[in-house]
Amino acid sequence: MHSMSTSAAVPARAAPIPAAPTAASREVVLIALLLLGVVLAGSAMQLFVEPGPVALVASAAIAGVAIFALGYLLPGRLRQTLAGFRFVSTLLFALAIAAILGTLILQGKSTQMYQARYGAVGDVIVALRLDDIFHSVWFGGLLALFLAGVVSSAIQRWPVKAKNAGFFTCHLGLLLSLAGAALSTTMSVRGRVDLHAGGQHATAVAVTRGGSFTGKTLPLGFDLRLDRFDVVRYDAEYRVAYYEQARRAVDGRAKESWMLKASFDPDLAKHRLPGGDSFRVKGYYPDLVVRPRPGAALPEYDTASKEPRNPAVLLEVYEKGKSREALLVAHEGGGIRLARGGAIAFEHREDEVKAFKSDVTVTDGAAVKKAVITVNDPLGVGSWSFYQVNYDPRDPTYSGLEAVRDPGVPWVFLGFALISIGVFYMFYVESRLKRQRV
Repeated sequence: MHSMSTSAAVPARAAPIPAAPTAASREVVLIALLLLGVVLAGSAMQLFVEPGPVALVASAAIAGVAIFALGYLLPGRLRQTLAGFRFVSTLLFALAIAAILGTLILQGKSTQMYQARYGAVGDVIVALRLDDIFHSVWFGGLLALFLAGVVSSAIQRWPVKAKNAGFFTCHLGLLLSLAGAALSTTMSVRGRVDLHAGGQHATAVAVTRGGSFTGKTLPLGFDLRLDRFDVVRYDAEYRVAYYEQARRAVDGRAKESWMLKASFDPDLAKHRLPGGDSFRVKGYYPDLVVRPRPGAALPEYDTASKEPRNPAVLLEVYEKGKSREALLVAHEGGGIRLARGGAIAFEHREDEVKAFKSDVTVTDGAAVKKAVITVNDPLGVGSWSFYQVNYDPRDPTYSGLEAVRDPGVPWVFLGFALISIGVFYMFYVESRLKRQRV
């Protein structure tokens, strides 16, 4: 008898079946495609459309309507994705990145400036139209997604009830703010009104763009007359001055020179410098007298009189969390060099302007109104606002006013007010309604 060995057949192991993508993962992919799609499509459109206020508003409106319509026409979860929290939070993050880029990159400058400031990167900035981000077509596409998301989420929660009235109030505020921003972008006007004291009148404003005159004028609808112009100067003759080095063109050549950036009264207070550093005046001595102190390393500072015969200040400078003291004598010159490049000096300043103001008369038909326009106190007349922006030290009668008409501002503020009311309602009213229902 032959022995026979048999081996049991082992069935082959089946390959694992890949798990079906979850609804959340599909939504993440769809969000990424939406954001990437509008940015790429907008960037491509900018090859044919010049960025500007009209391009921004038109692209946002057209793309917003198209995306909203696709959400109802195409199968899938596009409409639910547009109304979801994950989409809104991702979109706000993308808008924040665009805002950061628009802040870090100077906007609306010439191509030569970008090449000089950023080097080879400047050509990339101009090519991608990052020099005018907030008027670009692709930024309008991001706003279109935001608009479509706001409307989609509101429709999904329709109709309005007591338990969701705050939600709809917030969304109405968002839509009004967007509409107001669109009005401001396309219909706002900036211009100049140049007057001389003694009764010169203006009935029109010279429209400007980027600080340059466009050749157009718009009627004000009333008469603006400059009665008087005053320049207010600082009383103190000696002041603490802050300088920074800047590149200037001298005889056709670029040269580094010190430029005055800010000045301060020598009062016993703490002053903040541009850039974050600060200093404090520990002592002001109009007529400095230095007396040695036995056994002390530092001398004693005093003043012989109140007359500014030998003025000096004792400063305590704060840099990056560290402090140091220094005595600055006006007649000796010199200053305190800061680690980040600036310098503080104490010097005699004969002709330093503190503020300037215009006394004007507004005549609108039979109504006559007198007002004062200063740098921080503009004048509002009808739809126009007038700001004090310029003066001529060689002509004490000249006053330069900036005229601004922005029809979108009331709608933006109304939108903010509705958003605040809606948030209050959601937190304090809806929560009580839910507790009563329970």
